[in-house]
Amino acid sequence: MESQGDGLLLAHDDLPPVTIDRSLALTRPATIKARDYWMGLRGTRAMPMRTEIAPRGMRDFLAYVGLVEVLPRAEGGFDYAIRLAGDKIMQLYGQIARRPITEFLEPRIAARWVRVWDEVRSQAAPLAVSGRIAHGGMHYLKYELFTAPLGQDAAVTHVFGVLDVWPVA
Repeated sequence: MESQGDGLLLAHDDLPPVTIDRSLALTRPATIKARDYWMGLRGTRAMPMRTEIAPRGMRDFLAYVGLVEVLPRAEGGFDYAIRLAGDKIMQLYGQIARRPITEFLEPRIAARWVRVWDEVRSQAAPLAVSGRIAHGGMHYLKYELFTAPLGQDAAVTHVFGVLDVWPVA
């Protein structure tokens, strides 16, 4: 990861760059509401538990929600599998629920998201991520993602995310 301004930039060959912002300066209504929802659930703890996430609290942004399970590998490291994908996410990626990201993303794109989620998991802290969609030649779409840990104490079991996507003029 290379520094760029207030955030970090993930760059890889011909993939569009990704900006990571730890200050959580979000601009889209769905991601702002998700950040506020997550922070409200968290309170004074490092993170809320997975069981605290409830659809009724996410009515305004439920279609944008993704829930990713953190799966420890026997040989070390972690894999990530999509457990829940809202309608807006399924419009982009298809039926991805209950699938590891390596099943539906090409390896270099999956590796990029593993780096993002590894950062959320290892720091037990939320991130704002923005850039252009690299999957399926959809570079004409820009996105903003709020992504944050879920778990108990220092153990992150899931990553909560809200992804808003729109066409670039």
